[in-house]
Amino acid sequence: MSVERDDEYLKFVPHSKSYQVVPGSEFQCKKANYSSRKLSTIDEQDDDVANRRGMMHQIVATCAVLLLSAGCGMPIGFSAILLPQLTDNNSTEIPIDLETGSWIASVHSLATPFGSLLSGPLADYIGRRRTLILSVIPLLLGWSTLAIAKSIKVVIFARFLCGFATGILGGPGQVYIAETAEPNLRSLLIGAPYVAYSCGILLVYSLGSMMYWRSVAWCANVLPLLAMLSISFIPETPAWLLRNGHEKRALQALSFLRGSEISAQKELNDMKQRLAKERVTTRTNENIFQLCCQRVAIKPLVIVIAFSLLQMFSGTFIVIFYAVDMISEFGAEFDAKQAAIATAVVRVICCMVFCVILIFVRRRRIMMVSGIGSGLFCLVLSGYQYARFDQPKMSYDVFVGAGCLLGYIIFNTALMVMPGIMIGELFPARIRGRTAGGVFASMNVALFIFAKKFPALQAMLKMRGVFLVFGVSSFLLTAFMCLFQPETKGRSLEHIEDYFNGDNWLWFRRDRGYKTVNLQPLEPLKDTRGLEA
Repeated sequence: MSVERDDEYLKFVPHSKSYQVVPGSEFQCKKANYSSRKLSTIDEQDDDVANRRGMMHQIVATCAVLLLSAGCGMPIGFSAILLPQLTDNNSTEIPIDLETGSWIASVHSLATPFGSLLSGPLADYIGRRRTLILSVIPLLLGWSTLAIAKSIKVVIFARFLCGFATGILGGPGQVYIAETAEPNLRSLLIGAPYVAYSCGILLVYSLGSMMYWRSVAWCANVLPLLAMLSISFIPETPAWLLRNGHEKRALQALSFLRGSEISAQKELNDMKQRLAKERVTTRTNENIFQLCCQRVAIKPLVIVIAFSLLQMFSGTFIVIFYAVDMISEFGAEFDAKQAAIATAVVRVICCMVFCVILIFVRRRRIMMVSGIGSGLFCLVLSGYQYARFDQPKMSYDVFVGAGCLLGYIIFNTALMVMPGIMIGELFPARIRGRTAGGVFASMNVALFIFAKKFPALQAMLKMRGVFLVFGVSSFLLTAFMCLFQPETKGRSLEHIEDYFNGDNWLWFRRDRGYKTVNLQPLEPLKDTRGLEA
């Protein structure tokens, strides 16, 4: 065991409890060896208990954030149940036409960037946890306003409030999980918000199939209220507390999240050393734009922005929005509500499976397989549609189209989830909050424009041409990530930051010292004479 571990241990264990083996008889040596083995077993057991307690606390903190993520997922799918019910009851309810309906559906995405832009400064100035709690307020106002709305303007305003709240949540939620989870557990937890989003969409679809839309709006307030209560009991991230001069609270938060004050103190000392070095090299008058132009920030920015654009052109969100319409092009007749629920179920299952895969498979390998799989299914579907052009509809057309779409969704789920994971892992700590909000805002603006222009693109290229674009973009995304994306599984956020601070841009030119963090349990403590203690 290292000397550092001995010193760290002796900070918390009184010196009177330590011992020395005095040379003497063979009986005394055997007695000392027996005592050392006994103490070593107790020490290992204590470490195991502390590790399990810390893991449980990290999972509990993440679940509090996931409640809010699920609550923000509900307004994403709400338009799918609102528009049909308004159309069916147009004589007694709010009158809408096609253009009005498109604004009801899209204003949520239009509002999200405003919340994302605000979330960055809020997360850095008032903290990640308080920003998450603050996001509940516009969400509650939006749902309550929607439930009592009597005009189309009020409905659109209420949808705007819900989208604004979703924008505030996105960045701080990913950053909170990334900054509180250990490297070996972060793989599982950082992808969980997308499972929660998908569960929220599935929940609102299910409620909409049984209840009137006003009742659904009132019910949607339950999850945000539970989330606000839960988040108020979890600690702020230690990284933010330390950066803002709350060292004692940072130690308390780390002790809760790691389950051991010894481990927490060691991690806090490392964080303090890195923060001191960072402040020596950072000028006090630098603004966010100057910080983003530094090498440690510009590299992850380029990677995340390029990935997000290629991901959109690979059809990730477009297929989610228009999956039912795409299947109907093959001549299928089905209940739209049941089809929407089915696609939501598939999305939830795929997100859950992907979160489990994140524990065992490296990030780069996941993205390579996902990009290639998505591209192949898109090209197969495009080729089939070109081959069947001007041919009469056949019964097997539906099965081919649905099968290819299902395969695409399965492989493409990883590409849908990865931007949030990359935002939580790649950006340096000094700008993580503000950059995450800005990137989420730009992504949502691009998504709004792309979703709004997709019908025109489809009319010009037809569905076969659209899937050809999706397939080519998927392969381009795979090539780009193969060249530039670093491996982050098992790495601490500090090690990832060190990688981007190097001279290399291409992954294959990386410093070979960039190794996986040792995730093995600490070995038993030894005394200064080399015997186990």
